[in-house]
Amino acid sequence: LPMTDTDLLIDQLAARAAPVKRLSSPLRRTALWLLLAAIIIALVVASFGARPGWLQDMQVASTAIEWFASILTGALAAYAVFQISVPGRSPSWAWLPLPAALLWLGGIGLGCMADAARIGSDAFVVETGSAECAWAITLTSLPLGLVMLLMVRHAGVVRPAPTAVLAALSAAALSAAGVSMIHAGENAFMVLLWHVGAVVVLSTLSGLFGRHLFAWIGYARRN
Repeated sequence: LPMTDTDLLIDQLAARAAPVKRLSSPLRRTALWLLLAAIIIALVVASFGARPGWLQDMQVASTAIEWFASILTGALAAYAVFQISVPGRSPSWAWLPLPAALLWLGGIGLGCMADAARIGSDAFVVETGSAECAWAITLTSLPLGLVMLLMVRHAGVVRPAPTAVLAALSAAALSAAGVSMIHAGENAFMVLLWHVGAVVVLSTLSGLFGRHLFAWIGYARRN
Protein backbone atom coordinates (compact mmCIF):
# COMPACT_ATOMS: atom_id res chain seq x y z
CA LEU A 1 0.00 0.00 0.00
CA PRO A 2 1.28 3.51 -0.76
CA MET A 3 2.38 5.55 2.22
CA THR A 4 0.11 8.52 2.90
CA ASP A 5 1.28 11.97 3.94
CA THR A 6 0.03 11.26 7.46
CA ASP A 7 2.05 8.04 7.69
CA LEU A 8 5.11 9.84 6.41
CA LEU A 9 4.67 12.61 8.97
CA ILE A 10 4.30 10.08 11.79
CA ASP A 11 7.45 8.24 10.68
CA GLN A 12 9.41 11.49 10.52
CA LEU A 13 8.26 12.59 13.97
CA ALA A 14 9.03 9.18 15.44
CA ALA A 15 12.51 9.23 13.92
CA ARG A 16 13.29 12.64 15.41
CA ALA A 17 11.71 12.05 18.80
CA ALA A 18 14.15 12.30 21.67
CA PRO A 19 13.81 9.96 24.64
CA VAL A 20 12.03 11.49 27.62
CA LYS A 21 14.02 11.49 30.84
CA ARG A 22 11.99 10.03 33.68
CA LEU A 23 11.56 12.23 36.73
CA SER A 24 13.16 11.11 39.95
CA SER A 25 10.78 9.93 42.65
CA PRO A 26 9.11 12.63 44.82
CA LEU A 27 10.97 11.27 47.85
CA ARG A 28 14.36 11.56 46.17
CA ARG A 29 13.66 15.07 44.89
CA THR A 30 12.42 16.09 48.33
CA ALA A 31 15.59 14.80 49.96
CA LEU A 32 17.73 16.68 47.41
CA TRP A 33 15.87 19.92 47.93
CA LEU A 34 15.92 19.61 51.74
CA LEU A 35 19.67 19.06 51.61
CA LEU A 36 20.06 22.23 49.54
CA ALA A 37 17.76 24.14 51.90
CA ALA A 38 19.72 22.93 54.93
CA ILE A 39 22.98 24.12 53.37
CA ILE A 40 21.60 27.57 52.55
CA ILE A 41 20.01 28.03 55.97
CA ALA A 42 23.15 26.75 57.73
CA LEU A 43 25.23 29.31 55.82
CA VAL A 44 22.84 32.09 56.86
CA VAL A 45 22.96 31.00 60.51
CA ALA A 46 26.75 30.65 60.39
CA SER A 47 27.20 34.11 58.90
CA PHE A 48 25.15 35.78 61.65
CA GLY A 49 25.91 33.34 64.45
CA ALA A 50 23.39 31.46 66.54
CA ARG A 51 21.88 33.71 69.19
CA PRO A 52 22.92 33.14 72.81
CA GLY A 53 20.43 31.10 74.75
CA TRP A 54 18.88 29.34 71.76
CA LEU A 55 19.73 25.88 73.08
CA GLN A 56 18.31 26.79 76.47
CA ASP A 57 15.10 28.02 74.83
CA MET A 58 14.78 24.69 73.06
CA GLN A 59 14.39 23.03 76.44
CA VAL A 60 11.01 24.76 76.76
CA ALA A 61 8.32 22.45 75.40
CA SER A 62 6.38 25.09 73.45
CA THR A 63 9.54 26.44 71.79
CA ALA A 64 10.75 22.97 70.84
CA ILE A 65 7.35 22.01 69.42
CA GLU A 66 7.18 25.24 67.44
CA TRP A 67 10.68 24.81 65.96
CA PHE A 68 10.43 21.14 65.03
CA ALA A 69 6.88 21.58 63.69
CA SER A 70 8.02 24.39 61.40
CA ILE A 71 10.71 22.10 59.98
CA LEU A 72 8.19 19.28 59.60
CA THR A 73 5.79 21.65 57.84
CA GLY A 74 8.50 22.64 55.39
CA ALA A 75 9.52 19.03 54.71
CA LEU A 76 5.96 17.77 54.19
CA ALA A 77 5.09 20.75 52.01
CA ALA A 78 8.11 19.98 49.85
CA TYR A 79 7.06 16.36 49.44
CA ALA A 80 3.52 17.47 48.60
CA VAL A 81 4.92 19.81 45.93
CA PHE A 82 6.75 17.00 44.20
CA GLN A 83 3.64 14.82 44.36
CA ILE A 84 1.01 17.21 43.00
CA SER A 85 3.33 18.51 40.29
CA VAL A 86 3.19 15.09 38.60
CA PRO A 87 0.26 14.75 36.18
CA GLY A 88 -2.25 12.20 37.37
CA ARG A 89 -1.31 12.38 41.06
CA SER A 90 -4.11 13.13 43.50
CA PRO A 91 -4.50 16.81 44.42
CA SER A 92 -5.21 15.62 47.97
CA TRP A 93 -1.45 15.51 48.53
CA ALA A 94 -1.67 19.29 48.95
CA TRP A 95 -3.18 18.74 52.43
CA LEU A 96 -0.19 16.74 53.66
CA PRO A 97 1.51 19.58 55.59
CA LEU A 98 -1.70 20.71 57.31
CA PRO A 99 -1.32 18.61 60.52
CA ALA A 100 2.28 19.82 60.97
CA ALA A 101 1.20 23.42 60.35
CA LEU A 102 -1.51 23.06 63.00
CA LEU A 103 1.06 21.61 65.40
CA TRP A 104 3.30 24.58 64.64
CA LEU A 105 0.49 26.98 65.48
CA GLY A 106 -0.29 24.93 68.57
CA GLY A 107 3.29 25.28 69.81
CA ILE A 108 3.12 29.04 69.33
CA GLY A 109 -0.24 29.09 71.11
CA LEU A 110 1.27 27.29 74.10
CA GLY A 111 4.04 29.86 74.11
CA CYS A 112 1.53 32.70 74.11
CA MET A 113 -0.26 31.14 77.07
CA ALA A 114 3.01 30.67 78.96
CA ASP A 115 4.07 34.27 78.27
CA ALA A 116 0.67 35.57 79.39
CA ALA A 117 0.91 33.59 82.62
CA ARG A 118 4.42 34.93 83.22
CA ILE A 119 4.17 38.62 82.27
CA GLY A 120 0.46 39.24 81.78
CA SER A 121 -0.76 41.62 79.06
CA ASP A 122 2.82 42.57 78.16
CA ALA A 123 2.98 39.24 76.34
CA PHE A 124 0.81 40.72 73.59
CA VAL A 125 2.57 44.05 73.11
CA VAL A 126 3.50 44.55 69.45
CA GLU A 127 7.23 45.15 69.04
CA THR A 128 7.62 46.79 65.64
CA GLY A 129 11.40 46.58 65.86
CA SER A 130 11.22 42.81 65.62
CA ALA A 131 9.65 43.01 62.14
CA GLU A 132 13.12 42.56 60.66
CA CYS A 133 12.74 38.82 61.21
CA ALA A 134 9.88 38.80 58.69
CA TRP A 135 12.21 40.36 56.12
CA ALA A 136 14.89 37.82 56.98
CA ILE A 137 12.41 34.98 56.41
CA THR A 138 11.35 36.52 53.10
CA LEU A 139 14.90 37.02 51.84
CA THR A 140 15.93 33.50 52.84
CA SER A 141 12.81 32.04 51.26
CA LEU A 142 13.33 33.64 47.84
CA PRO A 143 16.28 31.53 46.63
CA LEU A 144 14.79 28.36 48.14
CA GLY A 145 11.40 28.95 46.53
CA LEU A 146 12.98 29.79 43.18
CA VAL A 147 15.02 26.58 43.16
CA MET A 148 11.93 24.53 43.96
CA LEU A 149 9.89 26.21 41.21
CA LEU A 150 12.64 25.40 38.75
CA MET A 151 12.58 21.77 39.92
CA VAL A 152 8.80 21.57 39.27
CA ARG A 153 8.68 23.94 36.29
CA HIS A 154 6.70 21.35 34.31
CA ALA A 155 3.83 21.90 36.77
CA GLY A 156 3.04 25.20 35.08
CA VAL A 157 0.52 23.37 32.92
CA VAL A 158 -0.69 21.03 35.68
CA ARG A 159 -1.47 22.81 38.96
CA PRO A 160 0.42 26.13 39.01
CA ALA A 161 -1.37 27.80 41.94
CA PRO A 162 -1.26 24.99 44.56
CA THR A 163 2.27 24.09 43.50
CA ALA A 164 3.42 27.68 44.02
CA VAL A 165 1.62 27.89 47.38
CA LEU A 166 3.24 24.72 48.71
CA ALA A 167 6.66 25.75 47.38
CA ALA A 168 6.41 29.06 49.22
CA LEU A 169 5.09 27.36 52.35
CA SER A 170 7.98 24.91 52.41
CA ALA A 171 10.65 27.56 51.82
CA ALA A 172 9.17 30.01 54.31
CA ALA A 173 8.56 27.46 57.08
CA LEU A 174 12.15 26.22 56.90
CA SER A 175 13.43 29.80 56.73
CA ALA A 176 11.40 30.67 59.83
CA ALA A 177 13.09 27.82 61.71
CA GLY A 178 16.48 29.14 60.64
CA VAL A 179 15.71 32.76 61.50
CA SER A 180 14.54 31.74 64.99
CA MET A 181 18.09 30.53 65.62
CA ILE A 182 19.63 33.95 65.00
CA HIS A 183 16.95 36.45 65.98
CA ALA A 184 16.42 37.05 69.69
CA GLY A 185 14.13 39.09 71.90
CA GLU A 186 10.74 37.88 70.67
CA ASN A 187 7.82 36.62 72.66
CA ALA A 188 5.47 33.99 71.28
CA PHE A 189 3.00 36.59 70.05
CA MET A 190 5.70 38.24 67.94
CA VAL A 191 6.61 34.84 66.52
CA LEU A 192 2.97 34.39 65.57
CA LEU A 193 2.76 37.85 64.05
CA TRP A 194 6.03 38.01 62.14
CA HIS A 195 7.08 34.40 61.48
CA VAL A 196 3.68 32.89 60.72
CA GLY A 197 2.55 36.15 59.14
CA ALA A 198 5.45 36.10 56.70
CA VAL A 199 4.73 32.47 55.80
CA VAL A 200 1.04 33.20 55.20
CA VAL A 201 1.74 36.30 53.09
CA LEU A 202 4.36 34.56 50.95
CA SER A 203 2.14 31.52 50.41
CA THR A 204 -0.89 33.65 49.54
CA LEU A 205 1.02 35.80 47.05
CA SER A 206 2.50 32.70 45.44
CA GLY A 207 -0.97 31.22 45.05
CA LEU A 208 -2.35 34.40 43.49
CA PHE A 209 0.55 34.78 41.09
CA GLY A 210 1.45 31.12 40.61
CA ARG A 211 0.63 31.10 36.90
CA HIS A 212 2.67 34.27 36.37
CA LEU A 213 5.61 32.73 38.22
CA PHE A 214 5.61 29.70 35.95
CA ALA A 215 5.12 31.92 32.91
CA TRP A 216 8.20 33.86 33.99
CA ILE A 217 10.12 30.61 34.23
CA GLY A 218 8.70 29.70 30.84
CA TYR A 219 6.56 26.66 31.55
CA ALA A 220 3.05 28.01 32.01
CA ARG A 221 0.32 27.64 29.44
CA ARG A 222 -0.62 31.13 28.35
CA ASN A 223 -4.28 31.71 27.68
